[in-house]
Amino acid sequence: MKIAVMIMAAGESRRFGECKLLTAVSQTENLLSRSIQQTSQSDVGPVFVITGRWHQEIKLAQQQGQVPIVPLIYCPQWSQGLGASIAYGVRQLAPDFDAVLITLADQVALQSEDFQQLVEAASSQQLVEAASSQHIVCAYYNQRRGVPALFPVSCFSQLTMLNGEHGARSLLRGDTTSVREISLPNAALDIDTPEMLMRWRYEFAK
Repeated sequence: MKIAVMIMAAGESRRFGECKLLTAVSQTENLLSRSIQQTSQSDVGPVFVITGRWHQEIKLAQQQGQVPIVPLIYCPQWSQGLGASIAYGVRQLAPDFDAVLITLADQVALQSEDFQQLVEAASSQQLVEAASSQHIVCAYYNQRRGVPALFPVSCFSQLTMLNGEHGARSLLRGDTTSVREISLPNAALDIDTPEMLMRWRYEFAK
């Protein structure tokens, strides 16, 4: 099973008021670098960052050593919402991978073990083994399904048709898709405002 990890980092950060991706979450990490480091340490597969509004700033941050060097995939349709960015990323990666693990750059509490749990759950039951498989493995928190989520190749065509602000939610909720839930409490926290970031720094950051 060849998995691509897609970190979604294309949005405008409207509620934050600036590029939250490059804002420090600890003394040694910014939001995006933390996400890249945790996904990379999970050894799930190669990591790709889907960029949009802040592509040039992220690219410069990589050059300055503030963000780990991983491939950046710029989505020209980023303003159309998370769904459009997911669709674009999957179209670029689909020819070379059997599955994609999608996560959000602002899910600051996620750790490498969380991503490993998703893949281990899929592998243990051979959920991602053939084009006919329709199984998705996703995080479950706050009594709902969400990302990070692992989508098999059989879902690629649906992913490439996504649009709007709701991302892959339709696939996680749809009756036609079989979904396995993995409890991941760390997925519940995402940073949308400066106030949320301040609370994270105070309560969790080391």
